[in-house]
Amino acid sequence: MKADGDELDLLLQKLRWLRLPGMTRLAGEVLDEASKKNWTLLEVLHRLCDEEKKSRLDSAVKRRIQDAHFPQINTVDGFDFDFDPCRKKLKARYLALHDLAFLGKGVNPLFIGHPGTGKTFLARSLAYRACQAARRVTFTSAPKMLNELAGAELHGSLEKATRRYVHAELLVIDDFAVLAMDPTQAKLAFQVVSERYEYRRSTLITTNRAFKDWPKVFPDALNAEVIAKRLTENSEHFVLDGKGYRPPMA
Repeated sequence: MKADGDELDLLLQKLRWLRLPGMTRLAGEVLDEASKKNWTLLEVLHRLCDEEKKSRLDSAVKRRIQDAHFPQINTVDGFDFDFDPCRKKLKARYLALHDLAFLGKGVNPLFIGHPGTGKTFLARSLAYRACQAARRVTFTSAPKMLNELAGAELHGSLEKATRRYVHAELLVIDDFAVLAMDPTQAKLAFQVVSERYEYRRSTLITTNRAFKDWPKVFPDALNAEVIAKRLTENSEHFVLDGKGYRPPMA
């Protein structure tokens, strides 16, 4: 079954034309192995298809990670759950989210607590896990998202700019309801949260303000109340009220 050089080159040309990068990259190696192990034609086809599938999944994951726009990659194995009792208490519930079943149910993971307690780390880790499963993720800070949308509205491109935040399977908004919003920003925050609520898409937020304090951020207390209700109606709360984390000295 081993192909000669000219035959292999012709096969690779056809695979490239068909846009089958996994098969193209490993066709020669697979044919050599097939010759040594006396594989059947069906076994060769299965191996080539497996390699193509793996190649496409790897590319999809890489694309999802790039599209998420993480400022930094965090993975759950780097989080010290034993640092304080607060972290230990939430560990089992948090790790249960990593099977990603919550995405299909439109559950909103909400991380609330003091600065430095690990809210953003946990949010990034969960979002990265979703990317590894090739799910569409967008990671942003609240100020960045609202400033981008406000600028898009001024230039008549709000619908296009909003699409990225509304259509993501998981939208992560870091530092939500932390800085005071003007009426335009509050309206845009309401639009994004409300559209995702209607589509039952999961929105993850981190915030250091309790919900009762949100009227201090929004110019309209009713607006703050509605947004809070839509985020909490179907949610999983993680309260990090322990001490701020400091990595151990080397």
